Amino acid sequence: MAEIAPGAALRITGFPMSNANSSPDLWSGAEVSDDQIRALAIGAYYGRSWGAYNDTVAFEPDLPGSTETRREATIEGLHEAWGVDNADDARDTIRRLLAGMHAPLFTLIHPLAVIASAESYRPDRTSIAAGHREFLHTLSNFRGYEGGSGLDRDYDAWLQTIKLGIVDGLPQPLHTDATAWDLARVVFIARSAYTAGYLPEDEAWEHMLAGLAIAQQHYRNWRQLSAGFLTGAIYWAATQDLAAAKEQVGERRKMLYGLHSRPSSPWRRIALHPGTPVLGAPQ
Repeated sequence: MAEIAPGAALRITGFPMSNANSSPDLWSGAEVSDDQIRALAIGAYYGRSWGAYNDTVAFEPDLPGSTETRREATIEGLHEAWGVDNADDARDTIRRLLAGMHAPLFTLIHPLAVIASAESYRPDRTSIAAGHREFLHTLSNFRGYEGGSGLDRDYDAWLQTIKLGIVDGLPQPLHTDATAWDLARVVFIARSAYTAGYLPEDEAWEHMLAGLAIAQQHYRNWRQLSAGFLTGAIYWAATQDLAAAKEQVGERRKMLYGLHSRPSSPWRRIALHPGTPVLGAPQ
């Protein structure tokens, strides 16, 4: 799925913003509570990517010119990207995301990679990175990770991401809490599962509100949450394809900048925490 549509670019504080990224965010006018808007807004990146309303659980409205209905598109997307084909699959995926699917691994691997990235080469001793790989390989075996899914492989990918300067394009200082990456996808899966007909609306709200409670424990505002989301997204991308991770930094930053800056954005409509100010776009 392309996150930023092609088009003429407008330069704003150093970031090119496409016409699609500057178009108004969609609101249906549904009667939802402030906390429900907050819960949906945790997954605003995906809502924007899918051209969806910011105040409905279902991915609506149907996209003009599309040959698929929203239901058909979400059923296909859940199957292809997540292996989710029914309610039990959706519940299991949401449970694992709420417990921490990638964020805890990032918390483990990131500080080790930072240490190793600063090491000078010395031929007379074993490298710090080699020691890290041995530790992570042992831990992978203990946790039952097989073959290419080992933590040592993810460590090497993130170490290269740091050494190649890809992380320099992330908000600095680098946010080391990537919980938002998992929580945004809780919203995406819950909305998709409801749209697909796998989960009832009340249950989808329950999962998303559980994610909101976790987000409010980890982040003070949307700026912090978006930094955690972006860091987690690039960490995940780096473990799949370093070249893709490099390309995604700019693309995802533009999308997030739009969510901070557009007056119609849910991040400008309501704060993450009740009674706190709604912050503008990060510089």
